Amino acid sequence: MTNLPPFMGRLLCWLVFHDFRVIDRTFGFGSGGGIEKVECRRCGATITRQA
Repeated sequence: MTNLPPFMGRLLCWLVFHDFRVIDRTFGFGSGGGIEKVECRRCGATITRQA
């Protein structure tokens, strides 16, 4: 993660360029696969996605 001014970081998040970190990961097998919950370090948005 680079040190950006807060305004630039928020602008990047607004343009959907988040800086994610993994909060929780659930492993799965087969066609379902795993699921991970990630959070943006700059804006705090939490997203669940298939790993």
